[in-house]
Amino acid sequence: MPNSTTNPKRLTLTVDSSYDKTFLIRPRLPLIDGIFDVRADTLVASHAPHARIPEHLHDHLPHMHIRYGFEIPAQSLAGIDAAALEVDMLVQVDHRVDCNPVFVARGPDSTGICLKIANQDVHWVHNEEAGKNATKLFEATGRRVPEGYYFSGFRTSDVEERKVWRYSREDLLRAIGRGLRADQHFQATWREPRKDPIAPYDVIICLTDDASSFHTFFRLQPTVSLGAF
Repeated sequence: MPNSTTNPKRLTLTVDSSYDKTFLIRPRLPLIDGIFDVRADTLVASHAPHARIPEHLHDHLPHMHIRYGFEIPAQSLAGIDAAALEVDMLVQVDHRVDCNPVFVARGPDSTGICLKIANQDVHWVHNEEAGKNATKLFEATGRRVPEGYYFSGFRTSDVEERKVWRYSREDLLRAIGRGLRADQHFQATWREPRKDPIAPYDVIICLTDDASSFHTFFRLQPTVSLGAF
């Protein structure tokens, strides 16, 4: 059998298509407790308008919190020169979604300590293409987006949340290190302002990126099933 001396190509990794590129990310329960004693095992919860809280986007409106944790294990990112992370969530058409940064810890006075990549906080921007991509991936396996719902899509952005931001492979590897664990928090409100409360409902999430073929779907429930622990 040839060895690495007689066959140096054995040490060469080639990436022939987008299907060979993988940016692995795994959903997890959150690690960080939220505001108002919303514990880390509460993934979907609704609130009426309340007093101002830093980093809270819609405290003055009826709103529904959508939160989950994720893990990015150590990996080579072979074939990926740069990538924007992408998250899409299946919500009711009467609702719009806005996002907080990615949190890695809880600071004083309910403030979050944000994940940094390339020396800047990770932010998100609405992206219609991402939502369409999630719909296509979801329906490719025979599932259908229910009537009255749509995928609201986001990609990582600059800190002003104006344009998509793609991180270099080197910046991603530096942030991931031996493995990265963080929490993400979104908030849904009425698309047209209303005073009615939002009854919490199941939300399907898609995690993917704009450089590889990897994607994963999972369901968030207002009451978490015991198996999730």
